[in-house]
Amino acid sequence: MSGDRRAQVLVVEDEKAIAEGLLLNLQRKNYETTLATDGEQALELARSHRYDLILLDIRPVLDGFDVCQKLRARGDFTPILMLTARNQPDDIVYGLKLGADDYVVKPFDLAELLARVGGLLRRKTWSDGERIGGLDRDARFCFGNYWVDFRTWQAKTLSGVVELSQKELAVFKIFAERPNEVITRRELLANVWELPNHPNTRVVDNVIVALRRAFEKHSWRPRHFHSVRGAGYRFTP
Repeated sequence: MSGDRRAQVLVVEDEKAIAEGLLLNLQRKNYETTLATDGEQALELARSHRYDLILLDIRPVLDGFDVCQKLRARGDFTPILMLTARNQPDDIVYGLKLGADDYVVKPFDLAELLARVGGLLRRKTWSDGERIGGLDRDARFCFGNYWVDFRTWQAKTLSGVVELSQKELAVFKIFAERPNEVITRRELLANVWELPNHPNTRVVDNVIVALRRAFEKHSWRPRHFHSVRGAGYRFTP
């Protein structure tokens, strides 16, 4: 955040003990926090206040998936970090496709959660007009029959024009800057999630699955997003 302004975090959590712990630890990191205990309250708060990050449990009265979908549908692209007890890849990919930017599975490691919060807040400066690496934020990157617009976060996909999540955009940015290079999962984990030593690289694979669903006619025979056995991934424009 610029100047002396403290980051504003909306916490959507209906379990009292978890909510109190999250608020306490976020405040210790000098973030300003607001608590919503159900989805309807979260949507109302997000409509009337400007937040820098939404920490969203998928279990409140109004399902967190629905909250995420409704926020994105009304043009609210505040970064969303989902808290989920579900560790099924399909659930995680579904949340990312709805527009969530990252997720943490309960029970979560506090240090990891705070690291991901910090990473999402740092990357929020993209929406304030900064450059994305070597690509101008106003640039539209074209490949095959598709394009990705770094200004609007929109992309032309197999399903038409959709909005990419922050993580999808960040991973794609690295591929676009380094076409035809092999990029390891660890490198993506370090540059996109800022977790270079984290043992679980599944978050990377889930984003690749989402990108393939968006841009590959045949996911089992990809044209653009290739797996390199024992190494990582390679993007072919």
